[in-house]
Amino acid sequence: MKNFILKFFLLTITLILLPALTLVIPLNNYFELYAQTEEQCEEQLAKAEEEYQLGKWTEAIELIEQCLKKPNVAESEKGKAYRLLGLVYIAIQLEKEANDAVKNLLIMVPNYKIDPDRDPPSLKKIIDNTAQTLNPLITSITPNKIEAGEKGFTITVNGKNFVYGSVVKLNGTNKSTSYISSAELKAEIPPGDILDEGEININVYSPILGGKTSNSEKLIIEKSSSFPWTWITVGGGAIVAAVVAVLTLGGDDNVPETTIIADPPGRP
Repeated sequence: MKNFILKFFLLTITLILLPALTLVIPLNNYFELYAQTEEQCEEQLAKAEEEYQLGKWTEAIELIEQCLKKPNVAESEKGKAYRLLGLVYIAIQLEKEANDAVKNLLIMVPNYKIDPDRDPPSLKKIIDNTAQTLNPLITSITPNKIEAGEKGFTITVNGKNFVYGSVVKLNGTNKSTSYISSAELKAEIPPGDILDEGEININVYSPILGGKTSNSEKLIIEKSSSFPWTWITVGGGAIVAAVVAVLTLGGDDNVPETTIIADPPGRP
């Protein structure tokens, strides 16, 4: 009997822990992969820096692009890669490619600080010029209409020149924002922001050159179309929901007003 109870206990514990283990193991694999990717990218960028110093432009570009193509590369590492790529293109006098690389550098690291000991004046010049052009612009928002009293939702902001760290603002208030690309942001809008009908101004703040703010788009809060259910108490203390409409029957002042209660949808 004791053996049976012990086996039953062990089986129960296994059934409880097995689902948890299946979640932990993939997460561990993910973090290991992330760490390996970061380490590999650092090694490739260090090697690319050596090739750049030796004037081996093609080899340097190949190593940088290999790093940028890896999944799960942190924004800071991407910034390092685009900085080095910009230096290579400056060295071989490819102006357009150098400008594109620097633009991507500022998108990943909008507050990049020039290091006079490592960054040549030519790189600083491109960074200064490019930063002036990275003005955030909203072209559309989705959705652009919502009913008052709706539960929280995610708004998608489309445009250009968004950078890592850009923030969506509702009437000047920051909202939790996810950077998707330089042309798309997503922000979480809580229910408390859409209680009343009217208009809300949507802007994007960009943390570059001390901060830049985009143009405004309107989010329309429309009147709710749901029925005006009202919770009322009926006989026996039961609570139900009903639509209450008051009608005056007849034209005689002596005729009392009659309240008509529609069929309720059921108990809460």
